[in-house]
This record gives sequence, C-alpha cells and structure tokens, in this order.
Amino acid sequence: MHRTRVRVVEDALDANNTLARANREDFDRSGVRVVNLMSAPGAGKTTLLERTLETVVDGLRVGVLE
Repeated sequence: MHRTRVRVVEDALDANNTLARANREDFDRSGVRVVNLMSAPGAGKTTLLERTLETVVDGLRVGVLE
C-alpha cells in the first residue's frame, strides 16, 4: 500500500467560516435569532418546524429560507 502524508496548512472550510462569522455578526447586530435546521430529506424537518411554531407566542415574526 502506498501512503502519502499531506500537511494541511489552511482550513478547507475557511471561506465558509468567514461568511458564517459575518452572517452571525449581522444577525446579532439586528437582534435576529437564527436556527439552522438540517437533516436528510424526509426526516421531518418541516413537520418539526410547523408544530414548534404552533406553540410559540402570537405575533412572532418567522421567516424560512430554503
């Protein structure tokens, strides 16, 4: 078996982390609460979201980004 050692000197997700950090700062500055809900198709994300939102206080503004 041939093995090659590779030294990683930069985070492969660095660009993504940079954008995520900027988004968090914007949300915090605007007083916006954000939840990232991820799982496999058919796992029940939409049902969970709908049932959870039925129990929250009236007047809460909710947006969904798909």
